[in-house]
Amino acid sequence: MAAKVMIVTGKLVEREELSDMLKGRCEPVLVADGGEAKKLLMESGDDYECVFLRADIPGVSGEEILKASFEKGLTRKIPFIAIEGEDDPDTPDTWFEMGIMDVVRRPFRTKTIRRRVDVLTRIAKRQEKSYEKLGSQDETLKKQFRILTLQSEELKKKSNLLMEALGSIVEYRNLDYSDHIQRVKSFTRILGLQLMKDYPDLKLTAEKVEVFATASMLHDVGKICLPDTIILKPGRLTPDELEVMRSHTSKGCELLVGIKNTIGKEYYEAAYEICRFHHERYDGKGYPEEVKGEDIPISAQIVGLADVYDGLVSERLYKKAVSTSRAFEMIVDGDCGVFSPKIMDCFRRCRTEFEAQVDQTGMELADEEKK
Repeated sequence: MAAKVMIVTGKLVEREELSDMLKGRCEPVLVADGGEAKKLLMESGDDYECVFLRADIPGVSGEEILKASFEKGLTRKIPFIAIEGEDDPDTPDTWFEMGIMDVVRRPFRTKTIRRRVDVLTRIAKRQEKSYEKLGSQDETLKKQFRILTLQSEELKKKSNLLMEALGSIVEYRNLDYSDHIQRVKSFTRILGLQLMKDYPDLKLTAEKVEVFATASMLHDVGKICLPDTIILKPGRLTPDELEVMRSHTSKGCELLVGIKNTIGKEYYEAAYEICRFHHERYDGKGYPEEVKGEDIPISAQIVGLADVYDGLVSERLYKKAVSTSRAFEMIVDGDCGVFSPKIMDCFRRCRTEFEAQVDQTGMELADEEKK
């Protein structure tokens, strides 16, 4: 049986165009009245693979339909796509906060419409699996974290093992970030060794770089403390939610204080600096303290760039991956914040190694790299 896609708009031409474009791929369900659309979604919303929704429709408004679907949890399970006319105002931010995943505007193009439905339904299925998996694993993972923190004496001389275990807990807690921690560790090592070679004044050693790389696995450990609704939200975060997300830096440091005797002084100090300051930027426009310049610890500067690079080349629930070449350009052009001249110089020099690491880990290539 073909999957059903609901098309909710009072404009006949939009219903017909979208229906024709989707026929053969799915079963279009055309709804011209807002009240009928809301009733169908509240009674059998799980039966639909995707929903196209216009704001100005007869009867119940698109806003009210979206709000009801959000409260019922449907926008977490299936993608909702806003329909805009050629002269319509932009879709309001509140719609994205309630889970709208994309916007289509006339004139529609068949290939684009079908591609968006394919991609967004795939993302929505991944998201739903993440929630299901998290529901069964979350309590187990939290218990593992408590056990690890209580075994300080037994694990005193096993800093690397412990941090890798804690890093894995973060990945399970934030399921969309598969292998993110291991890749950041690799990028940190590559960039750190290049800095050691090119800038002796930084007094880096291979041993110290390895400590930074190992400690980088805990850069997001504070996300263990954040609520599911924020960690797994596919849409744009509200200002309040963004503040909660940013608190992972301070919450991570609080967790590290509790295990400082477990991981050893050198690893603890590096992990604390990285966790606290890896979102700071050289021009002082980062967070949480707006530290700038060389006041940012070199460990956090290195991990900050490694984290940004991996975020760009990785697919997320809320975005596609960009190509390695595009990621390089965005960082060099300052699209992702300001990094120190030394960091940028070394990043340029080890670009090939970064890209080789992406290939080695078997990450899915961005669309432009598949051509």
